[in-house]
Amino acid sequence: MTPPSNFALRFIVEENCKLVRTLNANYAGAAPDGGLETSERNALFDVLGLHFTGRQWPRSGGTEVTRRYLADLQHAMIAAGWKVNSFAVTA
Repeated sequence: MTPPSNFALRFIVEENCKLVRTLNANYAGAAPDGGLETSERNALFDVLGLHFTGRQWPRSGGTEVTRRYLADLQHAMIAAGWKVNSFAVTA
């Protein structure tokens, strides 16, 4: 996905200031892929999910639950004007 950067920063800051402070403190000079720890990546996914779907990223529930969630998230992001290329879910 390729979000408009100012838009992404605005809602992440509004939704979770503590996460932003943690990411700034730990990853100011991070590689382009972010190099996030699992807990920080999960928090970021939760912020995105809550913003667009009103639900946190599913951590359990099986493949069908994850597929439905990703479809809902993709549709919400497209409706908000984001360009969504694809989603990859890793365990």
